[in-house]
Amino acid sequence: MTRPHSAPESATNRTDRLRTLMTQAGISSFRELSRRAAVSQWQVRQVRTGPLSALRWGVLCQLSQALNLSPSQLIAALEREQNPVAPPLSQPELGDRESLKQEYQRLQIQLSQQSNRLSQEFQRESLERLESFLRFWYTAAAKVEQNPQLPAKNLLPLIRPLEQLLKDWGLIPIGEVDAIVPYNPQQHQLKQGTANPGDRVRISHRGYYHGDRLLWRAQVDPLPNPPHPGQP
Repeated sequence: MTRPHSAPESATNRTDRLRTLMTQAGISSFRELSRRAAVSQWQVRQVRTGPLSALRWGVLCQLSQALNLSPSQLIAALEREQNPVAPPLSQPELGDRESLKQEYQRLQIQLSQQSNRLSQEFQRESLERLESFLRFWYTAAAKVEQNPQLPAKNLLPLIRPLEQLLKDWGLIPIGEVDAIVPYNPQQHQLKQGTANPGDRVRISHRGYYHGDRLLWRAQVDPLPNPPHPGQP
């Protein structure tokens, strides 16, 4: 039997490098990485085989956070060359250290420029999605200051683009304002008083997750527990 021919690895295939970073972060599969970073599996495939410059800065930030790295560290780890193990340097080769140092500095500058470019692209894309909010919100706020009798509900549609953008970034709210829920110390922060797990509390301010990571617990106020049956 002849062994099936396997195609050589593409020059842009970063699968092995990404797997190494995932192992260091305790992530066992690309599906789990997608879930932890709150990005699509297609975007994970783009990191493995596509140009990083085509990815949104926000996606790289979410992936780097899931991998316990900064965005620049992630880019550097993914873009480094996969060179075979080199033989020990002979004495004449030691004189090339200065050129290696210069090459390292050049790569550092290149990575910094790439990081800045991706950051600018992310900012431009975010601003484009927030265009209607930026155009109309402050005008509407000025009208309310001039006429406090204007119904506030007319302002709510202007917040929709911001809410959608935060949702696309993987922001998950904890509860709804004024909702009465069982107290959970992992998700709720008491503003005053005391409560035991399971006691009734009212949410006054939303909390948020970013993917699997807790950003802020929801702020809650304790409520008196209802009397047991038969109690006055």
